[in-house]
Amino acid sequence: LERLEAHLERDGTHVLPASSLYAYAAIDLGFPYVNFTPSLGAGVPALEELALRRQSPICGKDGKTGETLMKSVLAPMFAHRNLQVLSWVGHNIFGNRDGIVLNDPANKSSKVKSKDALLAQILGYKPQTHVSIEYIESLDDWKTAWDHIHYQGFLGTKMILQFIWQGCDSLLAAPLVIDLARLTLLAQRRGECGIQKHLACFFKSPMGVEEHDFFVQFGWLTEYARHCRG
Repeated sequence: LERLEAHLERDGTHVLPASSLYAYAAIDLGFPYVNFTPSLGAGVPALEELALRRQSPICGKDGKTGETLMKSVLAPMFAHRNLQVLSWVGHNIFGNRDGIVLNDPANKSSKVKSKDALLAQILGYKPQTHVSIEYIESLDDWKTAWDHIHYQGFLGTKMILQFIWQGCDSLLAAPLVIDLARLTLLAQRRGECGIQKHLACFFKSPMGVEEHDFFVQFGWLTEYARHCRG
């Protein structure tokens, strides 16, 4: 942390991306910090250390509201039924400001990586995968995902599951943001700080967590809630 602050003092703010500068400012003031975007945010050791010093709860990153949520729910089913996933292809189209940002190749790359990472962890092996993300201006705040899952069952029989997910992006995200604000403020009132691992079920790339099974993650949240109630 001291080295980072020395670099900031000497070299200026360009040593960190804008999202991390925002995280630094919020945490340094002692506020809880939630990163609902795929940006780096507080995901550097120095800022995690600062969160502990300032008694700030932090969590992130990249809100899980659509296709990746479905992946984290469906993939455990394939694993528990011993159905081998051979390939999983997902095509995503959406508008709004998020779509404009993700139209940039660098931003799109980080989003694709977070969408694609969880399957191998949940399944225990890496099937062939492909994820595409395209900005379609006319869709405005709506997003659509088409997923094609090719899997193998009993006696080596190959089968297919397909689904279409259509949702209003802001209305999928809004209640999660409200819950995250309430839960991080609760954590701060309880004297808890640093990475809030029990909030992993809200994110595609949860900080400090390797587990991506939605049901396991949600179990952590409900256990935390029970503990809070005493």
